[in-house]
Amino acid sequence: MSETQAPLLLLTDLDGSLLDHHDYSPGAARSWLTRLRARGAWIVPNTSKTAAELAPLMDSLGLAGQPWIAENGGVVALPADWLSAYPLEEASAPDAHGLCRIAVAMPRDRILAVLEELSGEFAFEGFASMSVARISELTGLGEGDAALAGQRDASEPLVWRDAPERLEDFRTRLASHGLKLTRGGRFHHVTGDSDKGVAARYLIARYRLCERVRPWTLGFGDGANDLPLLAAVDNAVLIPGVGDTSQRDRELADYPLLADERRCFRANLPGPQGWVEGLRHWLANGQPEEWTSRGLGA
Repeated sequence: MSETQAPLLLLTDLDGSLLDHHDYSPGAARSWLTRLRARGAWIVPNTSKTAAELAPLMDSLGLAGQPWIAENGGVVALPADWLSAYPLEEASAPDAHGLCRIAVAMPRDRILAVLEELSGEFAFEGFASMSVARISELTGLGEGDAALAGQRDASEPLVWRDAPERLEDFRTRLASHGLKLTRGGRFHHVTGDSDKGVAARYLIARYRLCERVRPWTLGFGDGANDLPLLAAVDNAVLIPGVGDTSQRDRELADYPLLADERRCFRANLPGPQGWVEGLRHWLANGQPEEWTSRGLGA
């Protein structure tokens, strides 16, 4: 990549966006991942999945060694050379792919302590109380992958079992403990004071500090928990959600920039098809122009 070409940082949700909501396949998006990587793009999963889940998934998608953001912004993995000039004491040693992990949110044990306190007032079912078989039943994952989904560091997915009208009271109680409640494609997620947008800005800032260049940033997502990510990038793709999207649609009002079609493209198709639809739109209409001349035109 020449010095005059802005690097592309593409940050994407996985389930329901890059991956099909039902069978977890990238479908038509797989060939685009290969093409983008061959032309120097960074493909950064920004997901509610765990680090344990991401390790084999990154290999299967051809993204081993790429940065990632796990657990709705709770854990970030950066290439070691992004940290060389300005090291961080809290970063782990590089793994086999040269990535260093950084926990940027409240640890799970503190989240679970608050949820235990609230469990007498509200009805919910969290992953910590579930068997692997139960997680498998709810997610559609095989038991091996379901076990990885339960290995969390900085978040707790839960199924709301109480009256819908009590959810806002629950959110308020969590906030009093410094916790957030967000909605993904399948579950509500309790996290610390980070989210997908906070972590995305952190990763982008680290990249700029290392490379001394401003990248072109694209973001893809389908759920309420993806809205902070979409608001943190230059150009966004909002993919139709599967099932109840009422929470996402209500929260969109908090992100007026996403109503601007110059910033956010609304895909018509779900999952990987919508992901490709949005990518092709921004390659044809986004900035910088040189990305349309790299054999990636729509």
